Amino acid sequence: MVSIEYSEAIVEVLEILEYSDDSIIEKIPKELIEFWQRNKSTTYKPKLDHDKSINEMDLKEKTKSIIAMIYLNYLCSDEEKDNINSILKDNEEKYQQKLKEKYNPENIFTKYNQKPKVAENADTSNLAIIEHKETILKKIINLIKKKIKKV
Repeated sequence: MVSIEYSEAIVEVLEILEYSDDSIIEKIPKELIEFWQRNKSTTYKPKLDHDKSINEMDLKEKTKSIIAMIYLNYLCSDEEKDNINSILKDNEEKYQQKLKEKYNPENIFTKYNQKPKVAENADTSNLAIIEHKETILKKIINLIKKKIKKV
């Protein structure tokens, strides 16, 4: 069983394939098309404008992914496949580098350890000093803790 989002994307892919040349459909394994037929949504009705190119159609992201997979695995030449794979590899390396910079364990707490910045020309003469008062409940808890420590 596939997700609803994926089953709706399958419907869009199958509709696009209906309007495709037979030479394209022949390159896709029959088992894969049968799998899509079994797992497509029965309720979703796509509204695709077949007068537009695939790039111009309003497709779901999953549909675009499936079409990219079809192209990469079954339709493109070996040279194109190598080119696409190198682009995907470069993109993945860039993405991993961004994640490494964002979640670097050495720098993760630097943002929190920095003192708040005050503008150089800020007027601090009217700032009030806030006195922290302990609540009654907090005083009772602290008193109990002291008694427990003595015992």
